[in-house]
Amino acid sequence: MRYYGCKERLLDFLSEGVSKTGINSGAIFCDLFSGTTTVARHFKQKGYTVYANDFLEFSYALARAYIKNNTIPRFNGLKGIIVGLNGNDCNLNLVINYLNNLTPIKGFVYNNYCPNGTKHLDSPRQYFSDCNAGKIDAIRTKIQEWNNKSLITGDEFYVLLASLIEAVPFVANISGNYAAYLKHWDPRALKTIMLQVPNIPGSIRRNKAYKSDANELIKNISCDILYLDPPYNGRQYAPNYHILETVAKWDNPNISGITGMRPYDKQKSVFCQKNIAANAFNEIIENAQTKFILLSYNDEGLMSEQEIIGILSQRGRVEIYKKAYRRYRSINQNETDPREVYEKLYFVKTAKD
Repeated sequence: MRYYGCKERLLDFLSEGVSKTGINSGAIFCDLFSGTTTVARHFKQKGYTVYANDFLEFSYALARAYIKNNTIPRFNGLKGIIVGLNGNDCNLNLVINYLNNLTPIKGFVYNNYCPNGTKHLDSPRQYFSDCNAGKIDAIRTKIQEWNNKSLITGDEFYVLLASLIEAVPFVANISGNYAAYLKHWDPRALKTIMLQVPNIPGSIRRNKAYKSDANELIKNISCDILYLDPPYNGRQYAPNYHILETVAKWDNPNISGITGMRPYDKQKSVFCQKNIAANAFNEIIENAQTKFILLSYNDEGLMSEQEIIGILSQRGRVEIYKKAYRRYRSINQNETDPREVYEKLYFVKTAKD
């Protein structure tokens, strides 16, 4: 899934940091800014009890599907609709196949984010091909219909929604995020969208998914390992992933501008605002009820290393580990830019331990 800040390439590095806690699996690992849930899934698979939180709807959908669920739902409520459903775990394959074969319809995505649906505009939008836009509409509409009729459970709803959310980026005509679409068609965008069966990590733990403001949630939970991966810079996630948020919410928002942006005033992260990011971070650290704090941040972040150390030091001695990696390439970045950044992992053993 194309998503800036994703830690997939840094999982081994993060695992080394967590291993320094000496805490075995079963302990509570809280990912307070879970995004795509890549890190949360990784530590769930390692046997930790995982709490995953993010205040964006599409991120919460991923957490509900991959973190809260420990087994594959059976979709028994669809037995009379989908041929072959028999109460076995393989039902998910049949449901995904059914959704993939729906006939496209002209819904919100088609009418706002593909060339034919927006041909009345001075600059028709081309986030998706006409076919893929119609298929996204058909799939999302059907999932919502099943949910509204209580034919699927809440867990089943989020598993299907997560599958759609993860499929959309593979056919989106974008460079990396949805702040803009490409003027020419990326070959990937011309392929037909295909949902995949989500690979839900099994677990015997009571894992949880939250959709809360991080600074509020931290006051009401406790954990053994608090992992923090807040936004580093001024790029707000809500506008940069506005289409995924609309697919998740399915709320027919009043969109505007060349890119069809949904309103996001109430979804602005304080960590993307230089004048208040440090204060917000300090509030989390002061309220954290945890044995260990691990912070992922890079050397291009809004908060300086000196600021971060000063804040973390109030809870214990700070150790810093670094790893170089290729920077995220945005739509405005030169393709030949070779510059690397350093991911820094700040490690604190708190007085609570």
